[in-house]
Amino acid sequence: MTGTTFSLPLMWAIIGLILLISELATLTFILSFLGLGAMIAALTSWIGLTPGIGGQLVVFSVSSLLLMFLFRKTVKKVFAGHDEAPPDYVGEKVKVLKAIPAGGEGTIEYRGSDWIAFSDSPESINETDLAEIVAMEGIRVKVKPVK
Repeated sequence: MTGTTFSLPLMWAIIGLILLISELATLTFILSFLGLGAMIAALTSWIGLTPGIGGQLVVFSVSSLLLMFLFRKTVKKVFAGHDEAPPDYVGEKVKVLKAIPAGGEGTIEYRGSDWIAFSDSPESINETDLAEIVAMEGIRVKVKPVK
């Protein structure tokens, strides 16, 4: 039985495919550029531009970094969404269940559940008043009084 040998272009292509498929699991938008760099190294090796491993490593490194620096922000915006849009909960009015003193904590009802709420407003928010959600900070909801 004879041993199977893989050519360098085939190895680069396999590495590129593995990195591209791995990107689907991580969504970091880094592995995809490394995968594309490996594919470019496979192509340059296959057409004979980089016959040695040293040249292929240079092509892989330079093309991966160049693609990442040029296109990562754009690709991330397109596929991961825009960070500029506020979350859907910002601006929602909620009922205060336990009074929130000025600069203190209380409880609100949001989407059928009780949440710890806090306010950095100089005025307190009384029980049964309405408050407006400003942000979520961990498991606490930052609110402000509704005027």
